[in-house]
Amino acid sequence: MPHGSDRQRVTTTPARLSRRQLIRGSTALAAAPVLLRHTGKSAWAQDDIPRAKSSATVDGRLYILQDQDFHPDHNAFLKAELEAYCQLQGWDYEITDVAGFQGGGELNQILVGSVQAGNAPDLLIKDHQVLQLHSLGVLEPTSDLTQEIIAANGDTTPEMTNQTYFEDQWWGVPFFTRAGGHYVRKDIFGPANIPLDGDFLTLDGRRQAALTVSKPDEEMWGWGITVNRSGDGKAFVMNTLYDFGSHLQDETGEIVTFNSPESIAALEWLKETYSGEQWKPMLPPGIESWIDTSNNEAFLAGTLAVTQNAGTMYAKAVLDQVPFASEIAWMPYPTRISDGAYIDTMGGTKLHVIKGTKNKDATYDLIRHLLTPPVQERIWTISQSYALPAYKNGWASELVQSVPNSKAAEPVVWNTGGFTGFRWPGPNNAAVDTIFGGNDHTDMMAEVLQGRDIAEVVEDYHERWVLIYQDLGLKGE
Repeated sequence: MPHGSDRQRVTTTPARLSRRQLIRGSTALAAAPVLLRHTGKSAWAQDDIPRAKSSATVDGRLYILQDQDFHPDHNAFLKAELEAYCQLQGWDYEITDVAGFQGGGELNQILVGSVQAGNAPDLLIKDHQVLQLHSLGVLEPTSDLTQEIIAANGDTTPEMTNQTYFEDQWWGVPFFTRAGGHYVRKDIFGPANIPLDGDFLTLDGRRQAALTVSKPDEEMWGWGITVNRSGDGKAFVMNTLYDFGSHLQDETGEIVTFNSPESIAALEWLKETYSGEQWKPMLPPGIESWIDTSNNEAFLAGTLAVTQNAGTMYAKAVLDQVPFASEIAWMPYPTRISDGAYIDTMGGTKLHVIKGTKNKDATYDLIRHLLTPPVQERIWTISQSYALPAYKNGWASELVQSVPNSKAAEPVVWNTGGFTGFRWPGPNNAAVDTIFGGNDHTDMMAEVLQGRDIAEVVEDYHERWVLIYQDLGLKGE
């Protein structure tokens, strides 16, 4: 993460959140983030972006928690824009960087503690489990502001609505939609006469294609997807379960249904893929211990043909002019085995006002600024095909429509039926968000690869999740 010479480290007072409390020592980032206070103009500040003067005042400092995604240029631009806007207003402020992959509940715990202590931050910029944050009592409703933004920019996406609107209230303002899926090298599969349709749209077909193009002696490995504890690893384990028809709960959202033949079959497929002799030639060295940046680095170095990513890798390839950037194609996740249905959803990053904020008016004006077209368009440019519009009107922009990978994601973003992600086929609830926010899926996979009986692993995690449901007032079984 870049740190310009115009920034310095500062400490928090005991009454505020400490940096060590707020930010886990996550392996998702190369270095521990620091709490920054602006001391001059950032090199990333862009003078051509209009910034309106706010009439709001700030009580003390405006405290902002900024998601640190795996795209340093995106992070740097957003931080600079936050700083430039606050500077214009003459507000004192602090910005804390929050690790992108939150594989546990520490951020939640810190937010709860700060709200209860009356020391709440003002704004959280994060792709996080909204219903869980709400159930913990750390969010202010934002219905008035969210509806204002929707009126100006068109409807937000179905998944943003599913994640953020419940109990007849909005609990955040959609910021941008995050593209996610598989990324493949057209220039690797093309010469091998492997079309990116037909069998390639299935899980088995994609695995076989990856094996076919693998040439370990030439440092080309077809399969660049880990199942190690990381955001990408968790997503792949979950998506494989979905592919086989496994699901966490029933249609009511009350009963856990994970202990099933479909769950066992999915984990057997994963065990075969990562430990079977047949597939070893397609697996790059060390894949069993990769973290969220590992596949990015390997893919951009030109050693992978397929990987799963949240889009940051492709955006970085375009921005850095990687030689084969034009040969990278976004692909939807493999289709479900039982019926060929797509299992893609695209949520994204939201702007959350924290309960007990002393600076609601200032926070609202800052959010309004972040959703102005000049800021949004700069985000879509810096983060091409990773950060996509969260509102309908934005999709008409030439910055989106002229990019094949962005346009290819549009049908998934606006899908209004069928698969709804981890909660499918039931409604969202706090138990779903609690389980989704943890590391159970990669921990489960680790046990499988260590040789535990798969049926026993499935039964154990089923029972574990039943207890979570029951602790949160649901039947569980």
